[in-house]
Amino acid sequence: MAWCRAYDAALRPHTDEAGYVNFLSDDDQGRVRANYRQNHERLVETKRRYDPGNLFRINHNITP
Repeated sequence: MAWCRAYDAALRPHTDEAGYVNFLSDDDQGRVRANYRQNHERLVETKRRYDPGNLFRINHNITP
């Protein structure tokens, strides 16, 4: 349980309140962008650079 709380605390500054978006469909990209706010483009660029084939799929909603 402690790792769960630590994970939530680490993500909180980068997401909207209660914004769990890991398994949304491709039609929900607006919600994904809204959830990550200004960090969305940085996450897209990171995936594009290091995982262009989306092999690892750490976040299914951030497409490279």
